[in-house]
Amino acid sequence: MTWAVLTVLTLLAVLLARVLIEAILGPAGVLPESTLTARPDLRQVALVVIVAPLLEETLSRGWLSGRRAALRFALYGAAALGLLLAALIAPQGLRKIVALAGAVTVLVGLIQWSITRHRQRNRVVPGWFIRNFRWLAWGSSLAFALLHLGNYEALTHPLGLLVVSPLMLGGMLLAYTRTRLGLRAAMAHHAAYNAVLVGPAWAFG
Repeated sequence: MTWAVLTVLTLLAVLLARVLIEAILGPAGVLPESTLTARPDLRQVALVVIVAPLLEETLSRGWLSGRRAALRFALYGAAALGLLLAALIAPQGLRKIVALAGAVTVLVGLIQWSITRHRQRNRVVPGWFIRNFRWLAWGSSLAFALLHLGNYEALTHPLGLLVVSPLMLGGMLLAYTRTRLGLRAAMAHHAAYNAVLVGPAWAFG
């Protein structure tokens, strides 16, 4: 029940925030246009509903358990996110190479995490993590939102960054799901949200 409420709340909050941002800044022409197709094909639906929730939740919120093994993986995740963000602004010829480097970084991190996560000393949550949890959660949500700039045309105005601000709100709600209900619940939450957004466009577009 809690999972369903959080999923519906995320849909309402993000969509309302999008409407407000568009109403305030849309007429000024500072918001970038979306690069997503109006009617996604089946491959795009699979990426959005299955691949994106698994990858993004692992990178953005998998480490919010605070365990040392997860935090070590977060370093790989941060490096991968940095590379993926760099791919957005890299010259066209280098984008695939930079993005591939990000994917390899994630793979290496996952391998190390899977090998070390069951060791007792890697299951401890450091005190500094507990003290700074709120800032870490906000930071993860900000990185999550900025990563979605790849869904838009290049920015022409600094205020264009606000186009992804609704996703930061969604990221915070996903962080709540992750910490209260677990990573799998957050993945399912994310997948359900994406399915509601792209499902009708694919089925009836």
